[in-house]
Amino acid sequence: MRKAVKKIRKIFRYYADRRFSTIAGTLVYFFLMSIAPFILWLTLLLGSVNIEQILPDSLFNSISPFISYLESSAQSAAGGAGIILLITSLYSSTNFFYHLRRSGEIVYGSPRVKEGVKLRIISAVLIVITIIALSLLVPVAISARFILLTFMPEILCDIIAMIFLTVLAFAVALLLNIFACPYKLKPSQALTGSLLTTVLWVIFVLGFAVYVQFASPGKLYGAIASVIVFLLWCYFMMCCFVIGMIKNGSYMTRKRYKTLL
Repeated sequence: MRKAVKKIRKIFRYYADRRFSTIAGTLVYFFLMSIAPFILWLTLLLGSVNIEQILPDSLFNSISPFISYLESSAQSAAGGAGIILLITSLYSSTNFFYHLRRSGEIVYGSPRVKEGVKLRIISAVLIVITIIALSLLVPVAISARFILLTFMPEILCDIIAMIFLTVLAFAVALLLNIFACPYKLKPSQALTGSLLTTVLWVIFVLGFAVYVQFASPGKLYGAIASVIVFLLWCYFMMCCFVIGMIKNGSYMTRKRYKTLL
């Protein structure tokens, strides 16, 4: 038992020394700066989109109120969006990808690359790709669930949905790890950290659903409970991702790889 505790402490100290919580907090900040303008552009390009349909599983009910609020705000802004708002919102929507790469430079010990404009353009392209991917994924997922419900019980559909979400989470973690790395990283070299992130995500989402159900944060935080819950959810999800990124970084050396930018 003592050996297990010592090992856990050693692992935690390893990641703490690499500032996983600080990097995660920074990424959450820029993620929050990016998500509202991203939903605005999603609304402008695709029309009214029910964001809750992207997260159909009951496990995500704890964060759906705040997502719904952002969705309604984006629809209101889209009605009177001017050219200045569009330009600034597009720039803001690139913040997460931009600072994800900058955080990767810290994790992998890479010197800071000064080509910020190029990175911003790449981030904007990634925003467009993400919107297109969501526009294809959401109707397919909804249609597949509707078809499955006609042939099997709802509980089996939920199990299949969980498997699908887990595979999707692994794919997202893998792609984000590849992008975050300032070196040329092959998918096979990012598998370990991406798998670790996915496992931590699954454990956290299951645990967080139980926590919200029994903790009743609304009694403590009142009207802003949905905001607090969403911030906590984002922070711990980002901690899981950064831990996986640090795991990948432990296998990398600056001498073996060339920088991408």
